[in-house]
Amino acid sequence: MQKVILFICLQLVVIISISQTIKRISAYDNNYNNNSGIFGITDNGVYEYSWYYQQWLQLPNNGLTFYEDQAQLDEISAFDANSVNPSGVYVISDTAVFVYNYYAELWYPLYNTGLCRIEGIVQLSDLSAHLDIEDDYERIYVKSCDHIYYYNWYMQNWSQLPNTGLNEKETPQTTDFDFSVFPNPVHYNSAIILNLDNNYKGQIKIALFNEQGLFIKEIVNDYYTGGTFRIESSDLDIAPGIYFYEISGDNFTQAKKFIKL
Repeated sequence: MQKVILFICLQLVVIISISQTIKRISAYDNNYNNNSGIFGITDNGVYEYSWYYQQWLQLPNNGLTFYEDQAQLDEISAFDANSVNPSGVYVISDTAVFVYNYYAELWYPLYNTGLCRIEGIVQLSDLSAHLDIEDDYERIYVKSCDHIYYYNWYMQNWSQLPNTGLNEKETPQTTDFDFSVFPNPVHYNSAIILNLDNNYKGQIKIALFNEQGLFIKEIVNDYYTGGTFRIESSDLDIAPGIYFYEISGDNFTQAKKFIKL
């Protein structure tokens, strides 16, 4: 009798230990197949509900960011992509946005270029995604620090939406600027030509990132007033490949691609 009770207790412990709770959901009207179009994330997995099996079916975690053998998942957004590849299922995993590919059964990260960073760490929250039917274009939005960003598939970077109108008492500030990298491609040294509006006064930061959007080093972190500046970036001790200079100031962020030969 004691053995039976012990066995039942062990079974209950196992069930409790493996049970999970859906912490975020996203749903849409699925016209492509017989699945429900209901997706959710737990602390370590992405699930799709099946009406046929009447249960949650887990998607593979391949490609996601892991910490101590556990997938990191914070937000999810899904839409009907009218196909299974790409899926139209997006999640925030640690410091990147990932899209699921049903064919490869793999999560692919989007580039982080352009997003807000604090001490070099990308800030992400509040993911939203939908399909623009008229343009047949996937629109992806996230909150990063105090701004909303949208993903530019052609440039493969994030662009910032202005906060104009959110606070009527805020005094508008002109933030017109432009910068370029010379020469491009780069052999050894490069120069960044920065053009700031004459009314600009504020902090300017310029950082170097690799093709995957990973932070390499900070080039500039200083106070600037309006005008044109030539900023030398010498002795680029980096391997040949594609890189980005990202410039951020008061109310603007932009990145430029260059090639190191």
